[in-house]
Amino acid sequence: MRRLAIDVGNTKTALALFEKKNLLGQWRIRTERWTADELRILTEALLKSEGFSAPDDVAFACVVPQVRHTVVNMCEKWLNLTPVNVSCSTAGIKLGYRYPHEIGPDRLANAVAAIMSGGLPAIVADFGTATTFDVIDSQGRYLGGAISPGVGTSAGELFKKAERLNPIDLSFPECVVGRTTADAIRSGVLFSAVGAADHIVDLIAVEFNSVPELWATGGWGKALGNRCRHKFRICPELTLLGINEIGRKNRGGVN
Repeated sequence: MRRLAIDVGNTKTALALFEKKNLLGQWRIRTERWTADELRILTEALLKSEGFSAPDDVAFACVVPQVRHTVVNMCEKWLNLTPVNVSCSTAGIKLGYRYPHEIGPDRLANAVAAIMSGGLPAIVADFGTATTFDVIDSQGRYLGGAISPGVGTSAGELFKKAERLNPIDLSFPECVVGRTTADAIRSGVLFSAVGAADHIVDLIAVEFNSVPELWATGGWGKALGNRCRHKFRICPELTLLGINEIGRKNRGGVN
């Protein structure tokens, strides 16, 4: 069975095709307010571009309500099936969270993927539009975590509030002390994100009396994770792996 995993974020949407637990191909596109027909055409084109036919199943995580309905409608019209929607009721893990329905589906998928690795307790840092830190204890129970503005979000707000600062491309400068305004912004935004990640891990580690297994994913996962003092395991497709696993379990363990 080939399963399409879809992770719809606020800015980007990631898709990956799995056969059993093997990743066959993956794609990243900009999130739009598609119609079901538009999303079908786009998805088929991505699959065909690498020689793949329509999938046998679909599982997805979506933080954009309008697109969530689009994905369901697309699957019902195109594949004649109802996709597995990642939620607190389908994730299949223990939850130590006061209001489980508030947990983002991408965060649940990240937790499932971390549990699959077997290295517990664990922290998953997802560096995207928001930076999220998700904590799983040694028993595989999702405890919660922390949410902060992502790198792009922080920079965007800075440019909106400070009229003399112009938008720039974000990349790490050669040194912390910026010799131009652009490099000063790059230094402040990016190195502060690295420092914040290390500090959050330090605080969580105090509660565990040890440093948990650390994962980094999301669009900024590699760039920030590799700069942190703590050693993160970089896995850009971590969320997709979790979505695929949730899909598999909700189909009765069928690969």
